[in-house]
Amino acid sequence: MPSYPGFCGPAYESQSRLARPERCMNLYPERLELGGAEQVVLYPTPGLETFSESTSGPCRGLFSQNGRCFTVMANTLYELNSAGNFTSLGTVATDGNPATFSTNGQGGNELFVTSGNQGYVYNLGTEVFSNPVSDVTMGGMVDGFFVALDQATSTFKISELLDGTTWDATQYLQRSSAPDAWQAMLVKNPTIFLFGSETTEPIYNAGSAPFPFAPVPNMVIPYGIAAPFSAEWLGNTVLWLTRTSNGDRQVMMLQGYNADRVSTYAVEYAWSKYEDVSDAVAFTYQDQGHEFYELNFPSANATWVYDLTMGMWHERGKWNTQTMEYEVWGPEYHCFAFDKHLVGDPCNGIIYNMSVDLFTDVDGKGLRRQRIPPALKSEQRRVFLERFQLHVDVGVGLQGATRNTDDPPVVTSSDQGYDPQIMLQLSRDGGITWGSERWRSAGKMGEYLHRAQWWRCGSGRNLIPSVTMTDPVPWRVLDAYIDVVGGAH
Repeated sequence: MPSYPGFCGPAYESQSRLARPERCMNLYPERLELGGAEQVVLYPTPGLETFSESTSGPCRGLFSQNGRCFTVMANTLYELNSAGNFTSLGTVATDGNPATFSTNGQGGNELFVTSGNQGYVYNLGTEVFSNPVSDVTMGGMVDGFFVALDQATSTFKISELLDGTTWDATQYLQRSSAPDAWQAMLVKNPTIFLFGSETTEPIYNAGSAPFPFAPVPNMVIPYGIAAPFSAEWLGNTVLWLTRTSNGDRQVMMLQGYNADRVSTYAVEYAWSKYEDVSDAVAFTYQDQGHEFYELNFPSANATWVYDLTMGMWHERGKWNTQTMEYEVWGPEYHCFAFDKHLVGDPCNGIIYNMSVDLFTDVDGKGLRRQRIPPALKSEQRRVFLERFQLHVDVGVGLQGATRNTDDPPVVTSSDQGYDPQIMLQLSRDGGITWGSERWRSAGKMGEYLHRAQWWRCGSGRNLIPSVTMTDPVPWRVLDAYIDVVGGAH
């Protein structure tokens, strides 16, 4: 039985589904590091469990450095310890923007937070909390200076060296090299990137006096930013959702000061249908050797993730059982603290532990994972799919543990995950309409010789199988195998 061509792959739903209908939801592709023929498999994206919960309101940012973790929940700055306990440090202003965080290290021993267009400093030693600067949208730190951008006036401000409580109002930089106003700022040491609506300008410490920072000479990057909080650094590069005088909605990645496009025609087509992308928020993280750039579109209700290591895109989402559609995935803020990937949800006061060893969503139910591969076609002649087998890790059903109230937990045949199920649907028109679900087991715990296969799947000229899994188990898809007979018409 031959392998299904391209069954394991990225998200790529083209303008015409007949050309390419691929979806990769809550699964990420990994190219095996072996010589010879390339093999791509699909592994489950991480699940969530509650790490801590605040009653103050929704999460607006997370930050960790030097073994300490901080978060802004609604209008309160907290320190969060390894046991998940919150300690209130001060009250902050609020607006529709995320909070930003930075520290000036052991030299200054200060935490700088921007929130609600105000800048706050918390002394990590004396525990003094103050509000020394106003009109700042986002902040950072370079060479011991706290730096901040006032988006409303396109003004770049700095603190005194190693002293975030002192900001000289005469020490600032206004944009002059291009007419588009600065909209966002990101520090990727030792460079500060100031993003306009059409171009981006790198800033560096020139060592001049009295104002030490200056634009990199003769350098304007010809891509601005479409969503101010979409810019994030990852590894040795910076990624952001771009806008220029010619158009918008691409993701660019810097190589030095050169911007390379990493979004595909397919994801750009999806984004082109969104009414508003200006509220998109990104976070980045590294796990299992992969470097991920996650881009949430709250207004558009969608989440896209670029795997920098693989150079591939996939989707993440929460399944809405009422609308029968995927929604934006909850996590919007991230930090790595206490050997955990902690994430915050802007819709509630919960900090989650995000891990590939977890398989449930925020509601405690299994993440709904889906793969739609390329169509089976034979020059528009009818093909007959006699048999379809999903090559997936089998025998991984739950045993001796469920997320119910039993103590100790007891698995019964009615529990999700006891007998994991795979749902197969067939489209005969290239993914426009779909047939009824046909369910097969992936094997209960220990059934390692089990095979998930379907017979007499039907025929079509643009035949596509879709597989969906919802049980909270480690779904690892290695391939699919097919018996196909080509017709004469």
